[in-house]
Amino acid sequence: MPYALTNARFFTGDEWLTNTAVLVEGDTVFALTNHFAEDVQHIDLHGLTVAPAFIDLQIYGAGGYLFNSQPTPEAIGQTYAAIRQTGTLHFQITLSSVPMETVWTAIEATKKYLAENGTGLLGLHLEGPYFNPIKRGAHKAGYLRTPEMDELRRIVEQGRGAVTYLTAAPELFKEEQLALLLASEIYFSAGHSNATYAQAQRAFGQGVGRVTHLYNAMSPFQHRAPGLVGAAFDSPASASIIADGVHCDWAAVRIAKQMMGERLFFITDAVTEDLSGEYQFRLAGDHFTDENGVLSGSALTMMQAVQNAVQHAGIELGEALRMASTYPARVMNLDQRLGRIAPGFAASLVLFDDDYRVQGIVENGRLAWLA
Repeated sequence: MPYALTNARFFTGDEWLTNTAVLVEGDTVFALTNHFAEDVQHIDLHGLTVAPAFIDLQIYGAGGYLFNSQPTPEAIGQTYAAIRQTGTLHFQITLSSVPMETVWTAIEATKKYLAENGTGLLGLHLEGPYFNPIKRGAHKAGYLRTPEMDELRRIVEQGRGAVTYLTAAPELFKEEQLALLLASEIYFSAGHSNATYAQAQRAFGQGVGRVTHLYNAMSPFQHRAPGLVGAAFDSPASASIIADGVHCDWAAVRIAKQMMGERLFFITDAVTEDLSGEYQFRLAGDHFTDENGVLSGSALTMMQAVQNAVQHAGIELGEALRMASTYPARVMNLDQRLGRIAPGFAASLVLFDDDYRVQGIVENGRLAWLA
């Protein structure tokens, strides 16, 4: 039965609206209007802010379930159960550099979750194992690999319908290897890379259109060697950034925003505390470290990223919301269905108050109160 969300401040992804209502029918936004049948249920939101639900393209687990340690459909489901409470209704479950046997297991787990449930999941993000060892960060050196054509073909073939994103160092790839991936359904994102400016621009010229966690684990910007950071600034590529105040300074977030505009978007890079596997994630205040104290993941939520951007990086609220929804949808070529409140778009919304506390969600067209 259709219903109307009223008395709220709506951010559509394009503009702010107050003197209107959002009419939801089934799992879709039907209209933004004040004219609808009298028998339509009115739901008074008492001045809450409503925006497109968040889209997190890099999260490793939540609620005590880490996909590295438990590459299972249950871990994916538990991750979603946790992050939906914070307004993230679409995500890529992410796998670190691990043995290839675990990669194949993770692919099958992703396929099973998508076939049996699929709620919230966009696909599997393989962060590794094709990294430059110099920029491996907290990834295990023993699991890093040199790209081989047969193995890449298997990832493309076996991963069809599951693997949506691959973060790798483009300088490690031969031209035909990169061409194979770019012709597949997998989005290649440059990261954990020591690429020179010229190497990065060559990759962008071949079709690489994404960069993973800007500034972190990549060749930095220097005035005589602009590196991957400089190449990202000076290209059409989009880049994710971790706005937690730990992975990069707030000034760096602000500068990147000024340089990249709509090409910059948020990820959480979030993990959950887990000491059961080879990757050890220990909560250290507002971030996680490995057994050696190396920064290994965030404790961020997308709602916190939005709040941080507004309060610490001087980014206007509407633009911060776009960085958490509209722009990730565009990066995944899902921007005809997600990332906006508009007729024909998914009724996938987050409701929050003036203190950035998530009060409710609209999930597949169904309103759920969380507070």
